[in-house]
Amino acid sequence: MNNQAQNYFIVHPFTKPPVISNYDDFGVKSTELSYRQRKANVEIVIKRFFVKKHMIDNHMGEALKRELIARSVNSGLDFDERLLEAEELADGGFGPELSAPSNKVEDAFRKYGQTELGAVVLARLIEWDNQYINMGWREIDGTLTEEGIRSYGQGKWRPFRVASNGMGSDAVTPSGMLVLPDDFHEEYYSTGDISHPFAILHHEIKAHVLPLKEAEGLVPGRKMELICVRLESEMLWELGLPGRQLNWGMDDGTLDHTLHEPDGKYYHGLVRYNGDGLLIEIDPESGCTIGLAIECIQ
Repeated sequence: MNNQAQNYFIVHPFTKPPVISNYDDFGVKSTELSYRQRKANVEIVIKRFFVKKHMIDNHMGEALKRELIARSVNSGLDFDERLLEAEELADGGFGPELSAPSNKVEDAFRKYGQTELGAVVLARLIEWDNQYINMGWREIDGTLTEEGIRSYGQGKWRPFRVASNGMGSDAVTPSGMLVLPDDFHEEYYSTGDISHPFAILHHEIKAHVLPLKEAEGLVPGRKMELICVRLESEMLWELGLPGRQLNWGMDDGTLDHTLHEPDGKYYHGLVRYNGDGLLIEIDPESGCTIGLAIECIQ
């Protein structure tokens, strides 16, 4: 960890709050997952869901190309028609491309799978996907079947896949693909908060890939953002790091507003508690106090 991160922890002491989610989420208990099983589960996830360079050069190449073209089309009533158009476009040499995630991403998954929360999430991910294999939507080697593609087009599932996003940020696409930056490391948010690759994996998979009751049906915005901040925080607490309590900027487009996680409200600018326990707005560049925090009334 660099000096900036170390200094942050010195300046911002914290008290570990209770973990938000139980470690036996989804009926899976972390105590039942040995080191060997956790390691095996990560390898299953990498084999089944990761885009690999060798896929293009063997029998999986055509299946992966077909899957990628299907993923470029959002599910809906006219999916078959739009898929045909996308295939014709791809045959003309303008098809979408997909790259394998970096070694840093693989390494992050392997270490994430040895954490208590991560072990449970990956075990649940495999259990969840096994249902679709049994339904004939995915092969055991990870390739999607034609039935699986049709089911995606009908909106019955979002088949998980992990790919590279190059120099871009982490995100989950509408088709269920997790794209991660090749240089996958700690992120410093505009608030000064620090997040960790494990925390990012945790919130992306648990909130956007696995079925999660509290996030079901939500679109990107305040409620979803609050859930993601909480999911990152529970992983950060397990790692012994400060939880993410602030997020400057809203997913629904209104910038320069801070989500204050303890009360779930948004405030103008960047806010923190001062020594007297008052919520104040501070200048993100200088750290100087601007005044008392003003709640955003929507």
